Amino acid sequence: MEFLTRDIRLHYRRWWVERALGIVVISHGLGEHSGRYASLARHLNRAGFSVYALDHYGHGLSAGKRGHIEDFSLYCEDLYEFICRVKNGNPDTNLHLLGHSMGAVVACGSAIRYDFADSVILSAPGFFGRREPAGLELRLALTLAKLFPRLVLTNRIDAQWLCRDKAVVEAYRSDALTHRGISLRWFESFLREREFLSVNLGRLQAPCLMLLPESDQLVDTKVSQDWFIRIGSEIKELHCFPDAYHELFNEEEEGRLARELLLGHLNSLLPASRSVALG
Repeated sequence: MEFLTRDIRLHYRRWWVERALGIVVISHGLGEHSGRYASLARHLNRAGFSVYALDHYGHGLSAGKRGHIEDFSLYCEDLYEFICRVKNGNPDTNLHLLGHSMGAVVACGSAIRYDFADSVILSAPGFFGRREPAGLELRLALTLAKLFPRLVLTNRIDAQWLCRDKAVVEAYRSDALTHRGISLRWFESFLREREFLSVNLGRLQAPCLMLLPESDQLVDTKVSQDWFIRIGSEIKELHCFPDAYHELFNEEEEGRLARELLLGHLNSLLPASRSVALG
């Protein structure tokens, strides 16, 4: 399915259940796409939740140059427009925003700017990468971004660190809808978005659940822990998984616990007369 925003066609997937307890909108990570969340969506369906997930601009089946965007905040704008459409089609239903990695950055930026979600769930948020350019390399990248903004370089995601399940890694590597690059403009504007988030985390007021795989080699979980403290939500929970890799929901053991925690979080925000099964 598709919708139009900024005169651009973006693709999305929907896993819908009748008389849903709530809606979960998924914001996927860098270089991947919404289809990789089918298993999680079906799990949420069985618990009574409908799930929607878009392919961000330049990702999956959506339009746009792979790995490029003129301004990172446009991801947030697109997500908000998508959620407005979801809410219009599901009136009087709670909406929860689940962001993974880069998608968690997008989710935070959208929730802060537009304040639309009944809760926000952040999985391995990609606030800081483990292998980001620094020092001279950083200065060179920012200089080149002014000269060659659309130049695409590697996103430095080493697939072996996505998950301990080798089948998940191989599926990612063979998936024609994944990509491995980011443009210099993407990186430059990501840094600006991160600065925006850093000074505005207190404005994130919706109930928040953060799930952190502490053996993550792709993003810096210590930064995420520090930033969690600064989130303005009065209702917030942080759960850490010492041995898990980046794609927490795809880990065999920790994934089950993460799904239970997710459903527990969603259940806690339902009216007292309604409940959702865990597991």
